[in-house]
Amino acid sequence: MATTTMLVELAEKMGLLAAAALLAVLYPPLRKRVLGEGDRKDKLAAALFGLVLSIWGALLGFEVSGEHFNVRAIGVLIAALLGGPKAGLLAGFGGGLFYASRVDLETAPWVLVASMIDGGLAGLLAKHRPDAVKTAPRVFAVSIGIQAIHIVLVGLALLAIGHAERYVPAWPAHLVKLLVNAAGVALFVAVARVVVAREEQAVALSEARAAADHAALEALRRRLEPHFLFNALTAVRATIRRDPDRARELVTDLADLYRYLLSHPDHAPLASEIEHASSYLAIERARLGEDRLRVESDVPEALGRELVPALLLQPLVENAVKHGIARHAGPGLVRMSAHRDARDRLVIEVVNESEGEVLPPPERDDGAGIALRTLRERLSRGYGEDAELTLEVTESRAIARVSMPRSRAALRASASETALPARNAQPEGSR
Repeated sequence: MATTTMLVELAEKMGLLAAAALLAVLYPPLRKRVLGEGDRKDKLAAALFGLVLSIWGALLGFEVSGEHFNVRAIGVLIAALLGGPKAGLLAGFGGGLFYASRVDLETAPWVLVASMIDGGLAGLLAKHRPDAVKTAPRVFAVSIGIQAIHIVLVGLALLAIGHAERYVPAWPAHLVKLLVNAAGVALFVAVARVVVAREEQAVALSEARAAADHAALEALRRRLEPHFLFNALTAVRATIRRDPDRARELVTDLADLYRYLLSHPDHAPLASEIEHASSYLAIERARLGEDRLRVESDVPEALGRELVPALLLQPLVENAVKHGIARHAGPGLVRMSAHRDARDRLVIEVVNESEGEVLPPPERDDGAGIALRTLRERLSRGYGEDAELTLEVTESRAIARVSMPRSRAALRASASETALPARNAQPEGSR
């Protein structure tokens, strides 16, 4: 067989083994070993994987000038690099023993020795000099060096016993085999690290988005705490003498409000969000005056169980009060509702309607625009282009509308008890 033909044959078989090896990177124990992690079980998995590749490589062999050539060393070297010396020796012994059963008795012992040399040396290097096998070029050079050692040692041993008449003259074929095996191992290392790196980047991106969303959520919590607490306590103090029962209700609302801020997860049922927003509006109603603010909600029980980003409604009702109700001298209404649109998406609306002349803006802006921008960013991170927040504003009316995919997660039975029934306009003194 011509050297060119042999090179093509070996390269084809090397490609088969390398492709199989790369698919195996999806198996968690082997992926851990690529990253240098894992325990004994993972190393054993690497050894067994390399053994299977080695046996397969032996089956793909062919003869050149009476000498049998194959790519079993790819499996042995991969096992050693992933699992260390013990894994390399195990794969080398098993693969060499299988191949030895397919050659003549004089060659068989040296076949076994060659495979174990490959596995042992590569494993020792991977254990004691891990930097030497971290990149594809280094792995290529190491694989060539290790195989060159076994070729020389086996050649000298065969010369010593007078059985080198086929082995030594076939040195060009041995050189081709050495290069192809080294290229197969280097290809595995290069692509495996690319695959793992892509997965790590995806995980890192997901974690970064989650951290950003958590930071935005914490910003909303902290934003409510400083100025709102003072206003709430002032409203409670003013209510105590004239309506003690109402004052107790406000204290309960305030406690519920801050309990929700401190204890809920990153996502919550829409019904819980409505309750939270209602507690906020009850305190604002007491602060502004019972006749200045009416609150309504219309959320079907089924939609109340939908999971939505936590504190979704808070910036919307804040905006409705501060830039709607509080900016007008007359009475106003805040209505929260939810429905499904024609595409079976969840649509949540916060509408504020105000009467009377427009009052001058406050000297200090509490940053509702920042809160709405933060909410848009959270929706974008969580749903991409599938969710949006829109505002429709006129002089006396504003509609904040959130459109998002419906949640498919089923809530526990206890969560259904928090679903809020539809409420009409509230009489004076009620929430």
